[in-house]
Amino acid sequence: MANMNITGILEKMTGKDKDYRYMATSDLLSELNKESFKADQDLESKLTNIVLQQLEDASGDVSGLAVKCLAPLVKKVSEDRVVEMTDKLCDKLLNGKEQHRDIASIALKTIIVEVTTASLSEKILVSLSPQLIIGVTSGKSAEIKCECLDILGDVLHRFGNVITKDHAFMLTALLTQLSSTQASVRKKSVTCIASLAPCLSDDLLAKATSEVVQLLKNKRAKSEITRTNIQMIGALSRSVGYRFGPHLAEAVPLLISYCTSASENDEELREYSLQALESFMLRCPRDISPYCDGILNLALEYVSYDPNYT
Repeated sequence: MANMNITGILEKMTGKDKDYRYMATSDLLSELNKESFKADQDLESKLTNIVLQQLEDASGDVSGLAVKCLAPLVKKVSEDRVVEMTDKLCDKLLNGKEQHRDIASIALKTIIVEVTTASLSEKILVSLSPQLIIGVTSGKSAEIKCECLDILGDVLHRFGNVITKDHAFMLTALLTQLSSTQASVRKKSVTCIASLAPCLSDDLLAKATSEVVQLLKNKRAKSEITRTNIQMIGALSRSVGYRFGPHLAEAVPLLISYCTSASENDEELREYSLQALESFMLRCPRDISPYCDGILNLALEYVSYDPNYT
């Protein structure tokens, strides 16, 4: 379809009638999915601006279609235009109205999934990661922090090895969130660090493990913080495998100690400790051998334990 007809569709997308806006957005989605579709620089700008505008449409059907437009749009416009879109969406997520936050988050995740080239992933990471870290570490609400952590987890899972120079900065920021008062923030921080861990250098991995172990040595910490740190140790070993071997000497005795000293009411603490020990056994089979007897005795003790028995 000629650019003139696309321009006509874009004009209808900004009309007052929501049915017209829906049909026009549907027409645009069909055009974007055509292999023959191409946009010049001027049309690119109009397309991206109107699709981003439609994300905030009062009609949920229209905004939902606009999200679907993003996937083909990423492949049809220049890399700089995609980066511009992610910057605008991130700003909406961090500073926009509360009712637009969810759709901005969904849109960002949609764009990240569609990024397939190394050059574009690097540009997005350079631009997006610092903004997401600011969202996580600043005094934003728990909801904004969780959205930022969700998106950062997706980014790190797919492109964590692209910009190694920022690993230390990101790791430091994420480790501070393990002590958050919000359980949802702590949980998503564990996931983010686990996504980043396989890409970390040995020194940074040692730093991460050492910090978490030091937190676990603090017996005065709140039980929910301790449970988070035990989950973090288990997640690290699952993520990096045999590379966790050198850190078993500190981690295993601590976890066995928590298992045996946990109160009767703190079954979660005991369960997380056993899950982490299981991960060590599976992921570090050679390095775990000196501790097998102790773990076996612990397992046999709790195999015979039935919390439902009165």
